[in-house]
Amino acid sequence: MYIMAPVLREMYAVITEPGQDFNTVEGLEAVGRQMVEPLIGFLSAHTRPDTIDFFIDTTTQLWAGSANPIAPPRESDLLILLPAFLVSELTRAFEIGSLLYLPFLVIDFVISVIIVAMGMSMLSPTVISTPLKLLLFVFVDGWTRLMQGLVLSYAPPPVPL
Repeated sequence: MYIMAPVLREMYAVITEPGQDFNTVEGLEAVGRQMVEPLIGFLSAHTRPDTIDFFIDTTTQLWAGSANPIAPPRESDLLILLPAFLVSELTRAFEIGSLLYLPFLVIDFVISVIIVAMGMSMLSPTVISTPLKLLLFVFVDGWTRLMQGLVLSYAPPPVPL
């Protein structure tokens, strides 16, 4: 909701605009097309182009055997943008998880090497490395950095002067 608030405001402004025709099917369809434009803009801006291309190609292949002729999918169709956005976000989440995991993995390796070098091979490395990982995350203010990175990833790019 926090990230989508400006888009939802734009969509609400279209619905509440004076002079909108909600009495006919054509009027509802026109309002619906206008209302979806901000959402399409947001999804397009935050979706990887290669993912959009994948869903366009896949949809074209899946619809090829359809008995009824269907218009070819476009990049601005919600049918393409919604799954492409979801896959793009899952990809980003996996990348973030991997980047968080790497330093913790290095800590595990270093602690294991130190414990073996000291001849304490019966001591589990996680007994020492887990508190160190937590301390590292707290000292570098991990939650704040993570949340800032996530929220600011949706900020529009700065306009060059």
